Amino acid sequence: MRSFEETRVIACCAEKMFDVVMDIQAYPQFLPWVAGATVLTREQGELTAELVADLAGSRHSFKTVDRFVVNKLIEIRLLDGPFRFLESIWTFEVVDENSCRVHFSIEFEFRSMMLDIVASPIFSTACKSMVQAFEQRAMALKGL
Repeated sequence: MRSFEETRVIACCAEKMFDVVMDIQAYPQFLPWVAGATVLTREQGELTAELVADLAGSRHSFKTVDRFVVNKLIEIRLLDGPFRFLESIWTFEVVDENSCRVHFSIEFEFRSMMLDIVASPIFSTACKSMVQAFEQRAMALKGL
């Protein structure tokens, strides 16, 4: 199983960072490995989503259930897809009115050994740049 985690203080309020991470349909606009993203269901504190990952020119669709506490926490768990296991957590902690501490962690393992060999390095690289990509998106939306 592969894992990655990062914590950083971002010059953006927790509410805005939470909103950027929850704007799943916008992922293809700023995450290069996401070829498609759709929210399938949404209810109080939970949604299901389908993402299409472009990994080494091969597209793989996967579904997740995302449980959240507004402006504080998002837990993402695999429902279906090319992974044997996928779990991710985002937390957002207010530092002051203009900044927050963001923590991102992810663990994953692909279902097939062949896909793991080909796609894991690409997906691992994407995970390592995830917080930065969301930070850049938040700054762009702020007009910075």
